[in-house]
Amino acid sequence: MKKVSVKFYGFNETELRSLETVFRLSESRDTVYSAWTPESTDEPDILLIEGDSWEAVLELANPVHDGLKLIWVGVDAPAHAWRVFPAPVKWSAVIESMDEEFSPPPQASMDDAPIDLDLLHEEDMRVQFDEEDNTAPSELEPELPPEPERRVLVVDQNREDRLYLRAKLATAGLFEIDEASSGAEALEFLRRRHYHLITVDLELGDMDSWQLMQTIERTRPVIAHVWVTGTKLAWYQGWRAWFAGAEASLKKPLLPARLNELLQKV
Repeated sequence: MKKVSVKFYGFNETELRSLETVFRLSESRDTVYSAWTPESTDEPDILLIEGDSWEAVLELANPVHDGLKLIWVGVDAPAHAWRVFPAPVKWSAVIESMDEEFSPPPQASMDDAPIDLDLLHEEDMRVQFDEEDNTAPSELEPELPPEPERRVLVVDQNREDRLYLRAKLATAGLFEIDEASSGAEALEFLRRRHYHLITVDLELGDMDSWQLMQTIERTRPVIAHVWVTGTKLAWYQGWRAWFAGAEASLKKPLLPARLNELLQKV
């Protein structure tokens, strides 16, 4: 087992919960990622910085961090950054990058597959030999069709609400998540990709959210799961959402118990 220690600064509470989930999920793999603390006996391997945080940028200037592989989230990354990712951070991309550097060679255990990707595991091709003729292989079992990608689109103009939903989705094993802060951005995503789950906030700033719901309803193949959210969600809007194809209407602030209940069905 290879242990990789990550030292990080600047992330908000929601992002830290997502990072904690990444660490926890890695415990069953050959490459384990964990948070570095002052009590750790080993030196950190990676420095993870949220570039929008002034305090984090100050920490970067500390000489004790010289020589660490720097992962920068945000804009204006320093020239020596090892990897740079846009904000809000997509943890699946971060893990892929770290796996490329720290994971064992391909012949290592399959338990070390990337944490947060919906990998398509093909059927093992088993060859069985007949007792009477141990040189003739039996027919190979047919390959199973690939599983559909469980990609999620979160549409909400509030960044904190998007980050909270991203964290909750991650705990349910949904890591391939696109975020749209406007209806126009959501429409662009819908033109390019198909989604397993879409959440739409009813208080978008650039367009009527119900117009977006109509587009989602007409999308083919059909979106398996659609939720609507809103801070001023009235009872009649819940009914309207249901007729528009939504399976759930969630009033903000979102209740964790209700979210967990819905995520079990996704």
